[in-house]
Amino acid sequence: MPKFILNDEAVVNSYGFRILTAGIDLTRFKLNPVMLDGHIQSNQNVIGSWKDITLEGGKLLAEPIFDMEDDNAKLIAGKVERGIIKGASMGIMFSKKDLANENGDMVLKNCSLFEVSIVAVPSNANALRLQMDGKELTEKEINELCLSLTDKTINTDNNMKIQLTQLALVALGMSANTKELSTDEIESAILALSKSRDELQEKLTLSEEQLNAFINKEKAQKAALTIQMLDEAVKSGKITADKRQTFADLAAKDFDLAEATFEALPTKKKLWYRCYHTRRNHWSNYYGRFSKTLLR
Repeated sequence: MPKFILNDEAVVNSYGFRILTAGIDLTRFKLNPVMLDGHIQSNQNVIGSWKDITLEGGKLLAEPIFDMEDDNAKLIAGKVERGIIKGASMGIMFSKKDLANENGDMVLKNCSLFEVSIVAVPSNANALRLQMDGKELTEKEINELCLSLTDKTINTDNNMKIQLTQLALVALGMSANTKELSTDEIESAILALSKSRDELQEKLTLSEEQLNAFINKEKAQKAALTIQMLDEAVKSGKITADKRQTFADLAAKDFDLAEATFEALPTKKKLWYRCYHTRRNHWSNYYGRFSKTLLR
């Protein structure tokens, strides 16, 4: 039966990290070197065990022993013998502190091996079974863990020089002829730009509040003046009470037009005033005609 490579520390797995072979604790595994079918942890999926576990040149090797009394194990053993299945995958436990990013190289320095499975595609993400701090991790959790470590370690060299486009330099308030900038210089420029933006936003917010206060005050003044104009217009007879709402709506839409309209409307005369002036004009006309008759 051919030996399987359980781990090669030179190879990056599908999650983006390597496992140091020398850091794999075999104590638990050697006490029970169980072989599972595809990491399924049940008695029915135990298809054998492993022997002759060795470390050679950064690789962890082992030879499979299949339970030939089990139909499923016998079937898988035949596929291994014929070279159809060639993959094995570890089930390991580790602590978060043991996974590190070393200059962009994600490395799991220490872990404990507790089972090894026969798998169809060992490089597939689902073929690696991982437990961290006693909890089995999902593929999403493993990816998030690796990403969190990557984010913390990107561009840690403070002396690294960066070339920016002229547009980016101008946006940061620097000369377009600037050749290279250190990360510290770029961070300082970004912080200054961010501070200026916050100060401008604060001023804009204050200006907006002042403008709204002015607009509200003007609306209140116009509303009070509208009521006053309507009261005076009704009282003076320029409009009747039933037209009050019509002119109120006009003032709400165009205050200046409503004000000009009120000023142009004639004041309605009292009834006694009209009667008095009508009679006066009548007698004046009569007296004029009578005087002309006498003078003939």
